[in-house]
Amino acid sequence: MITMEPASRPSHARPDVVQAVGRGLRCRCPACGEGRLFERFLKVAPSCSECGQAFHHHRADDFPPYLVMFIVGHIVGYGIYVAETRYENVPVLFHALTWPTLAVVLCLALLQPVKGAVIGLQYGNGMHGFDPSRPGRQEETDERRKPDDGRARREAADGVPDGAARTDLAKPETP
Repeated sequence: MITMEPASRPSHARPDVVQAVGRGLRCRCPACGEGRLFERFLKVAPSCSECGQAFHHHRADDFPPYLVMFIVGHIVGYGIYVAETRYENVPVLFHALTWPTLAVVLCLALLQPVKGAVIGLQYGNGMHGFDPSRPGRQEETDERRKPDDGRARREAADGVPDGAARTDLAKPETP
């Protein structure tokens, strides 16, 4: 008797950009869609608890807040426009209470999913250490993120290592 088994799909098939952004929008791992992307409200987990994909090298930075401000500004602005043009005598108290409250609530509700979507976009496009074809890229990115105290630049400019005596800074002799 012949038995048919379901075809097993590869467990680590890389998703396309749209799928990775959708997973990030749901605050899930853009690689597998199962693990949580965030440890806390906006603190990204160092890696996925399900598949182990590292997230520490993402570079979402200021882009998510800009997107959220753009979206919320259009929603609230349209609401104000409609309230002023379609309805007569809208009380000022209504405007003073409704629009700032709506703006704050929308910003807080959208910030985490939008940040997840930006991280998913970076993963889907292989940006900032997410590129599987360049295995050394992660270490290169980690080196760039180390704090710089300026020693290397001073040594390169001066030709004198830090801590070494500098003869050119000695006080000039007075006549």
